[in-house]
Amino acid sequence: MGKVSLKASTGFLPALWIGKLTAAVVGCVSPSRGTNLSGKVAYRLHERLLDGFRGIDPDKTILITGSNGKSTSNNLVVHVLRTAGFRVATNLEGANLKTGIATTLIKNSTLAGKLRADYLVLEVDERSLPAVQASLGARFLAVTNIQKDQVQRNGDPDYIYRKILMAVDRGMTLFVNNEEPRSAALAGAGGRAIRFSVAELPTPGTREWDEPVTMACPRCHDQLEFAYYNLAGVGRFACPACGFSSADKPDYVIDSVDRTGKTFTTGGRTYHLAYDAPYFLYDYALACAVGTEFGLTGDDLERAFATFTNVGGRVEEFPAGGTRIRYLRMKQENPETLQSVLDQIAADDREKILLLGLQLVQDFVPFYSNVAYAYDCDFSRLAAPAARVEAAICFGRVNCYDAAVRLQYAGFPADKIILVDTDDPAPVLAAVGRCHAEQAYLVTMIGEYEALRREAERGEA
Repeated sequence: MGKVSLKASTGFLPALWIGKLTAAVVGCVSPSRGTNLSGKVAYRLHERLLDGFRGIDPDKTILITGSNGKSTSNNLVVHVLRTAGFRVATNLEGANLKTGIATTLIKNSTLAGKLRADYLVLEVDERSLPAVQASLGARFLAVTNIQKDQVQRNGDPDYIYRKILMAVDRGMTLFVNNEEPRSAALAGAGGRAIRFSVAELPTPGTREWDEPVTMACPRCHDQLEFAYYNLAGVGRFACPACGFSSADKPDYVIDSVDRTGKTFTTGGRTYHLAYDAPYFLYDYALACAVGTEFGLTGDDLERAFATFTNVGGRVEEFPAGGTRIRYLRMKQENPETLQSVLDQIAADDREKILLLGLQLVQDFVPFYSNVAYAYDCDFSRLAAPAARVEAAICFGRVNCYDAAVRLQYAGFPADKIILVDTDDPAPVLAAVGRCHAEQAYLVTMIGEYEALRREAERGEA
């Protein structure tokens, strides 16, 4: 068990109690804001708040971090443990900075600050990880991947790799992605490494690249070679210069996937698969690894996977007139998630509409309008006649023209590009209504999705 220093405990209890009071008030007035606010208030009163909590067992604490997939992985692991009958404290809503994690602990502790849970499972922002780990002392860390993400915040992936490395010590067990080079390179930093993996996926999971992805080896910085890709930048790799490579025999492997039957197979056992997009498979592989290492059986995993439902906002649908709009969420400034979305759209052989909103990012000043990350993606499959894209509606006051230029560079016909130079959702839906396809795919940030859905619901009413 971790010890609480006198310095850390000074002022801790008043901050905790005010945090609990804030959480109770917010829960009554505005539950949607309850993921972060009480921790933020408590932190203002006590800057070492995380150090004060008691009863946190490092051997039953796992931190999950990475550029992509950490929310779903966290939710899967939590569901697996809860289905097996354990009490789990977690931040399911994705509030993964220090204040969000503090809110989780405030809500799941006694008035004395003692954790009321068997396990503590936390999604943690990569930049916040060293500080969180310094306070909690977790013995388990899972790294989904380390890729390009939010460049104005995170810089380059190698910077994030170094930040994560700062949180690792020889007493930790690491869960690393066998097919993602930077995650896999962390394997030697901890005391033990557990590699989770997905075998080579058949078409359409595997995509043919016009040009290979150029990626430097995390160890010697020479160029890596990929035998295949399951996702952008994720697949069987090797470095000819230093020999660093994916492990030939990873510890946990999803061997096969049946998309029609909604199942996957690992360790000779078949499980239900609620979400079959390639990037979800790595989340399932990690959940199998964590669940098994924490002593759960195949029966435990089977019960959990049969009832898993992901937190909303990743894949949603809503009607707009005679068109069904399917929202595929991607992370702004993140080429890997954008590429996964483009691949899913291209794999649908129906006639379709593409709604592309590469919006202004307003997390902090200066606001970020750069869409250079879209040039790391392959749009050519959507531009091909076989994709059957009736029209591409580029919307958003700031970036609609930039998005249109990116489509034209990919060979998308100019007469099929519709520009909606506004953030008002009504003209966007009006443009959809002038098209004939019954299926549309929406690629944008969650705020714009919610605005479009509300406008569509008003129209349906």
